[in-house]
Amino acid sequence: MSNKILVIGATGNIGHTLVRLLAEKGATVKAATRHPDAYTAQTGVEAVAFDYDRPESYAPALAGVDRVFAIPKNADPVAQETLNPFIDAAKAAGVNHVVLSTAMGVDQAPPDLGYRQVELHLMQSGMAYTILRPNWFMQNFNPGFILPMIQQGGAIYLPAGDAPVSFIDTHDIAAVAAKVLTEPGHAGQEYTLTGGTALTYADAAALISTAAGREIRYVPVPDEAMREALTGAGWWPGQVELMVGLFGGVRQGWAAPVVPTLAELLGRAPITLEQFAAANAEAWR
Repeated sequence: MSNKILVIGATGNIGHTLVRLLAEKGATVKAATRHPDAYTAQTGVEAVAFDYDRPESYAPALAGVDRVFAIPKNADPVAQETLNPFIDAAKAAGVNHVVLSTAMGVDQAPPDLGYRQVELHLMQSGMAYTILRPNWFMQNFNPGFILPMIQQGGAIYLPAGDAPVSFIDTHDIAAVAAKVLTEPGHAGQEYTLTGGTALTYADAAALISTAAGREIRYVPVPDEAMREALTGAGWWPGQVELMVGLFGGVRQGWAAPVVPTLAELLGRAPITLEQFAAANAEAWR
C-alpha cells in the first residue's frame, strides 16, 4: 500500500509549513504546486505539477497517494466547482483519507455556500475525512492582503468595526494538519481552530506598532471602501463580495469565539498575536 501524502497549496502559508512538518516526521510527501521546477524540495518531498484549473493535473498528482491535504483557492466563492471534481478524482485514485481546510463557521453556513458544498461532498464521498475550520489567519498581516496597507499607508483599513477576532497562526493550523495526517483517531472529525484570545483590529494594530517600532493605526471603513480597495488590487468580483460578506460576519461577532480544540490537539497553547508580531516585525518597519 502507498504511504504518500499529497499536500495541495504546498507554497501557501499552511502548505509550506505542513510539507516541512510532515517531512520531519518521516512521511513521504508530494508537494503540489503550479511550478514544480521552481520548488525547492527537501528530503522525502517530491514536487508535482498541480492546478485546480487544470483537471488533467489531478491524476498524475494523486498517483501513489493515500492521504491528501486539500484547501480551496484564496477567497474562492465557487470552491465547489474545482474541489468537488478533485475529491471525486481522489476517490477514483484510491485515496483513503482527505483532510480539508475550510473556515470557521462553515458548518453553520447555508448549504449553497461553496465551501459548505465542498464539505458535504467530501463527507458523502465514502472516503475517511477530517475537516479543519480555522479562524482568520495572522498571516493576513504578513504576507497577506493587509501588508500593503501597512507598508504604504501605515494603517489597517478594514470594515471590521470594533469586533474581536480569535486570530490563528497558520503554523498552528499546519501542526494540527500534520498530526491528523500521521496519527490515527481523526477520521470523521471536524475541528474548529482558533487562537487563544480574541482581539480587535485596533488591538492588533497596537501589537504590530510595538513590534515594528512605529505607529500603525486601525481605521474602520465602510464595505464600499473595501470593495474599491480589493478591486483596485486585482481581486475579481466574486472574491470581493465573498470577502466583504466575511467582514460582515466579523462585525456580528462570528469570529470572536475562542475554542480549546487546538491546545487539546497539540498539547500546548496557540501562538499568540504578540509572538507573531515579534517574529514578523521587519515586514512592517
